Amino acid sequence: MADAPFQPATNLWRAIELPELAGAMPRAGRGLDVGCGDGVLTRILAELAEARWELVGVDPDPAECALAERSGLYAAVHETGADQIPEPNSSFDFAFANSVLEHITDLAPCLKEVGRCLKPGGLFFATVPSPGLHKCMSGPGWSRRITRAEYLRETDARLLHFRYPSVDDWQALLDEADFKLVSATGYLTARQVRRWEKWTNWTGGLLYRLKGSKSRPIEIQRGLGLRRGLPKPLRFLGTPLAWTAGLGLLSDDSADPSATACLLVVARKR
Repeated sequence: MADAPFQPATNLWRAIELPELAGAMPRAGRGLDVGCGDGVLTRILAELAEARWELVGVDPDPAECALAERSGLYAAVHETGADQIPEPNSSFDFAFANSVLEHITDLAPCLKEVGRCLKPGGLFFATVPSPGLHKCMSGPGWSRRITRAEYLRETDARLLHFRYPSVDDWQALLDEADFKLVSATGYLTARQVRRWEKWTNWTGGLLYRLKGSKSRPIEIQRGLGLRRGLPKPLRFLGTPLAWTAGLGLLSDDSADPSATACLLVVARKR
């Protein structure tokens, strides 16, 4: 919340997601960060994992790449899609994509390219929304005069979610890219999703509708100057803001583990 105070919904999601990912990843090695963004989340991830990584970042957004380069976190940052990574074959010990793959329109070439870059036996970690996300969401509520189906389509369009593969779907996708699925673990319960849903509807969702449902969320944030952290004298406010956003939910275990909204997918390069 200190790094991104205007994104409480995303921060809540990441506060649940990042510990899951950090707990699965190695503590050392050369890693490929697929969809690295500005590097802020990866810095937090590395701190959670107590990691000593040598990282290379890949992202198609020039503004995010510029921020990632300035972060000092990466040995190199490539402004490119995940289907054309300018790195040698078998040059990484592991790769990871944190809430990235659902935004890629043509996923198969990207999985194959990540696999090309991994050493045989190298691990690929991905956090992704699952088919359970729609099931966990509350829906439009009394204030929106649209059907649940329309509401879900609008949410997917705003979030740029193109797919929700099941575990079986991931098995097939990874097999085609010469990976073996190691595990697929659920996280983000219905209670957590509904808190995230309220926050996202009050913040990014509201701005998205006010902008005519045409601009990407990141473009709206940049245009309004919202992609910045709290000034140093005010960073202490991150703790009470985080407490407000996630009160009572970060360790929620109220749901059947199979009825979750996201998957942590771990695969091994054959």
